[in-house]
Amino acid sequence: MSTLLTGGTGFVGQALLEQLKSSVVTSRNAERAKSKLGSLITDAISWDPLQEELDLGSQPKFESVINLMGEPIAEGRWNQDKKKRIRDSRVLGTRRLVDALLQADNLPSVFVSASAVGIYGDPGDVSVDEGHQHGTGFLTDVCQEWETEANRIGEHGVRVVNLRIGIVLGQEGGALAQMTPIFRWGVGGPLGNGKQWFPWIHVSDLVGMILWATETDSVSGPVNATAPNPVRNKEFTRGLASRLRRPAFLPVPKFALRVAVGEFANSLFFSQRVIPEVALKHGFHFQFSELDSALADLIP
Repeated sequence: MSTLLTGGTGFVGQALLEQLKSSVVTSRNAERAKSKLGSLITDAISWDPLQEELDLGSQPKFESVINLMGEPIAEGRWNQDKKKRIRDSRVLGTRRLVDALLQADNLPSVFVSASAVGIYGDPGDVSVDEGHQHGTGFLTDVCQEWETEANRIGEHGVRVVNLRIGIVLGQEGGALAQMTPIFRWGVGGPLGNGKQWFPWIHVSDLVGMILWATETDSVSGPVNATAPNPVRNKEFTRGLASRLRRPAFLPVPKFALRVAVGEFANSLFFSQRVIPEVALKHGFHFQFSELDSALADLIP
């Protein structure tokens, strides 16, 4: 299956490319992407989604399009410029991607677009499936606009899947790569009282779910890309500290995080007990449904 992939040079994108057979990626620097990704791709297209329209006129038809682009949320302090990049890289970028596909009459069979569990806001202790109401706040608004732009191509007969991705655990990037050094130094700990639910997913399962979404014709609309057994923050903290053989008992107060990362600190305290109801109903098989097995795989 020929695939057009945005976000291919990122952590999840590179893991996905290892499983794809024929892929073209978009990148702000196509030559650098070709050098970095090598034989994992067949070609790279230069495109800055924040600055220009995408021209696909000379490209052959893609059977699938996978949209993973987006300014990293957890890197850097949130200010107005950072928030604008977070929004525009997702909303404006997806709008321009869909416009390019429509203008080139280059419609794929399926359009799989990243979204995030941030769309649910802070629902507390209730179990959250794909039918749960949306929350409020900046990340919720971004996710809703993001999905709206992706869904436009569905009006032209393309099957659209919006993957609402949780906290991705992997060795090469994502949340675990950021947290592991802190815990190794012995200064990791739960966020506040640690009772908030933590919707995680192993990167291998996320890659598997993206491929499954492209191949499963019966799946469309929102799909929670999280493991079926979320844990509370204190359970995750305890499990990670145990794997690293380090203590982790000092709670991290919200005010300290707000000093460090700004407004983003608020979302770190959200409680999201997200369940992948659609994936389970349609037969997706998780390699890592329990946190202990996921951490054991990632931290031998």
